[in-house]
Order: sequence, then C-alpha cells, then structure tokens
Amino acid sequence: MTTHDSSPVLRGKHVLMIMLAMFGTIIAVNAVFIYLAVGTFTGVTSANPFQEGLAYNEVLAARDAQRALGWQSEVAVTRLDSEADRITLRFSDAAGQALTGLTLSGALRRPTHAGMDQLLAWQEAGPGRYEAEVRLPARGNWDLVTAADDGRNHPFALKTRLWFK
Repeated sequence: MTTHDSSPVLRGKHVLMIMLAMFGTIIAVNAVFIYLAVGTFTGVTSANPFQEGLAYNEVLAARDAQRALGWQSEVAVTRLDSEADRITLRFSDAAGQALTGLTLSGALRRPTHAGMDQLLAWQEAGPGRYEAEVRLPARGNWDLVTAADDGRNHPFALKTRLWFK
C-alpha cells in the first residue's frame, strides 16, 4: 500500500528565501531609522564643548554663588492671541521681597531645530515682575534661557523648559 503525502516540503531554497527576507526587512528598517536620525538632528548641542568643559568649575562656582543669594523665580506663560504669547518672570529675594530694577537678557531656544531662536525684550511690569512678548514660528517645547543682574555683581541665570500649546 502506497500513500502519497501532498504536504509542502521545506527545502534549502525556501529557508534561504525566508532568511533573506528577514534580514532584508531588518536592514531596510535600520536604513530608514539612520536616514531619519541623521537628516533631522545635527548632533551639535554646543559650539565649543571642549572649552565649556574646561570652564565647568567656574559654572559650578557661579551656581553656588547664585544659590547663596537665595533668589527665587517663577515663570508663567499667557496666550495673548493666535500668534502671540506673554512670558512673565517674577523674582524675589531670600526674604520673599520683590527684586526691582533688574536687567534681564535672554532668549527662547528650540531644542530640536536650529535657527528658530527668539530673543526676548524684557520690561518691568510691576515690582519684581518682568514680561516679554513673543511670536513663535512653531508651538511645542522651547527652552527659556535668561540672565538677570541687579548691577551689584549678582548674576542670576535661569534655564527652564516651556511648553507652548
């Protein structure tokens, strides 16, 4: 009695085709990821990383001096209309008194896109309250980098991430 089995037989050429298809898919996905990663981010986060590394002890000393001042800051964002936003900073000293007469400079920096930085023009709107209006080219995450100085060699640096809806 002879039986004929008609089930498919897995041969060497089938195994080869399966392996080539599997590795081809992996290589194609990796190639897409590499293309997107290289094409969307330059990788440069600092213009002079070596010099900044050498000066890191000065950065730490400045942070200690700022902490010793005891100044506090608060940040608020208000949507004015479809195109403009107001950033409000409040500064107070260690005793909770408003800090007036500060000179502020700063910018909003887009962490994921070069060339979108926005310089801020701060105005004192009340005791210890400073405001700047900005029109952003895109919504989303922005880094607020601001320096405040009271004219008596007490610099205060503030860096925080803001979300604009």
